[in-house]
Amino acid sequence: MKGLTYDLSLLNRSAAAWKRSAGLREMYAALYREVNTHCVGDAVLELGSGIGVSREFLPKVVTTDIVKTEYVDRAMSAYDIERPAEQPKWSSIFAIDLLHHLREPMRFFESASKQLATGGRIVLIEPAATFGGNLFYKCFHHEPIRIRRVQPPFVFEANGRDGEFANMAMAEGMIKRHSGEFIRALEQYDLSLKLVQYRDVFAYPLSGGYSKPQFLPTGCLKAFLLFESLLPQFVLRRVGLRILVVLEKRSS
Repeated sequence: MKGLTYDLSLLNRSAAAWKRSAGLREMYAALYREVNTHCVGDAVLELGSGIGVSREFLPKVVTTDIVKTEYVDRAMSAYDIERPAEQPKWSSIFAIDLLHHLREPMRFFESASKQLATGGRIVLIEPAATFGGNLFYKCFHHEPIRIRRVQPPFVFEANGRDGEFANMAMAEGMIKRHSGEFIRALEQYDLSLKLVQYRDVFAYPLSGGYSKPQFLPTGCLKAFLLFESLLPQFVLRRVGLRILVVLEKRSS
């Protein structure tokens, strides 16, 4: 991919954090359980797999990243999704924190649809530009969250070093601010929006993530996760830090 840079040292630090932090593992276990709930079939592909920890929770998943590293099964671009020659189609394609890095997200949906079986699903977990999400990410995250810049036709200029791009408001902007245009664009690729849900309030930041120390004992984080799972969506739509999006491939 032209102009691509890839920080392998960041992956190694992430792998070390994963081994060190039980709270981080508990947090992502909850995310992958959520993903697994919405995936269908056995031919499951993950894009942007990073250090490939999804295999601990979804044993049959094929892990990928933009370059081949020791942590993933193969290299694959979100704009050029492939499948093994012996496999007709993917039954599910999922990604965590990928969409908001894509300068041309509709190209991703087009590519995914081409390689997705009828009835198959795309499952995405992304930052949420809710009231709580805006406050948290603006204060504690280096990537921008600018919902007003998420505009049809959903093609964006690079805003980082070496052609990189990020806008943590991507999912919220497409699905909430411009839902009509987004849904019509999806229909061109035989995709329909099946589910949108919000999640994660306290446990996610208190886990410390990959870059900070764990702030609470793992038992307390588990209690927060349980509490948050009981919160109604009308509350999470205001304060949730993550958004879950499920798309389904229709018959053409």
